[in-house]
Amino acid sequence: MKHIVDGSRASCAGRIFRLIGLSLLFFLSSSAMAQQNCIPVDLTEVAATDLNETIEAIGTLEANQQATLKPELAGTIEAVHFEEGSAVSKEQLLFSIEDDKYQAQFRAKEAALQQHKAELVNARRNFERRKRLFEKKQVSEEVRDEAETQLKIAQAVVQRLQSEIEEFKEILKDTKIRAPFDGIVGELLVDPGNWVDAGTPLAALTQNDPLHIAFTLPEKSIGRVKIGQRARIQVPASPKQHFDGRVFFISPRIEISSRSLLVKAKLDNPDDRLKPGGFASVQLKVGTRNDVPVIPEEALIPTRTGYMVFSVQEGQAHARQVEIGLRRPGTVEITSGLDTDQTIIRAGHEDVQEDDRVCPAKKEQNTQ
Repeated sequence: MKHIVDGSRASCAGRIFRLIGLSLLFFLSSSAMAQQNCIPVDLTEVAATDLNETIEAIGTLEANQQATLKPELAGTIEAVHFEEGSAVSKEQLLFSIEDDKYQAQFRAKEAALQQHKAELVNARRNFERRKRLFEKKQVSEEVRDEAETQLKIAQAVVQRLQSEIEEFKEILKDTKIRAPFDGIVGELLVDPGNWVDAGTPLAALTQNDPLHIAFTLPEKSIGRVKIGQRARIQVPASPKQHFDGRVFFISPRIEISSRSLLVKAKLDNPDDRLKPGGFASVQLKVGTRNDVPVIPEEALIPTRTGYMVFSVQEGQAHARQVEIGLRRPGTVEITSGLDTDQTIIRAGHEDVQEDDRVCPAKKEQNTQ
């Protein structure tokens, strides 16, 4: 009797296990069928972020200051006091022009001045003496006037010599050509021993830090550009690097020929990586849009009338016509057609039709 009961229990347990197995198999089969009936896609949500409004332009880099060094007088270059391409400081001596002739003339004028100053002292004493005698009626008016005339002549000679000496001081100063500002000296155009006329170019001096970038904007942008706005600058030599600048100049007038507005921004260049004369792209920040809906750019589907995006609700895809705004690399603003946090198809929408069932694509796992 006991063996019969145990056998019944074993049979019952076996049936239960078979039922469980069948149920599990049915569940797995149903899940597999459901998986086979949906289109695997990459899903994402509409995000909210802040976007900077920018205006793009192409500009030219300019030196902060630049000058061509030229002598004020003719003469022979006596010495050059710098190396080509070197950095120099304001008032640093760069060129010397032979000044022996001017020094000799200067010393002669100084000696003449000392002589005529002594004569002026004697002329003044003589006039004062004759003036007193005239007041005592001991000399005639003519004698007094003659002494006064001699005094005035002596004073005029001294004043003339003093003026000529000041001119010679300026001439001697002009024989020493100094840097008008901090900068970098370019190619040397003359050598020691060369004769140069007044105005002959000797070398160029450039100040590259800070730099300016000059660019033009269309007339419609006049109301959006302001002093102090941030400018993002990129150059072909460093495409992955950007330099920050600030607008410091806005032309007071529009160029008639191009109907454009000249704008300049200033940027630091401490390492002298940027050179005047090169061109650069400029992104001028003119505003910020806060908490705007954005989606990945790859989610957009071009249509004849614009763009559409597939949104997903309860596992079904629904086409939505959208309007776009600002675009950034990989991201686009949605101005209408979608709401923040709404689920959309990011990738894999090539085979999706309206009302198709979609499911998240399985992500590949790296196994090593």
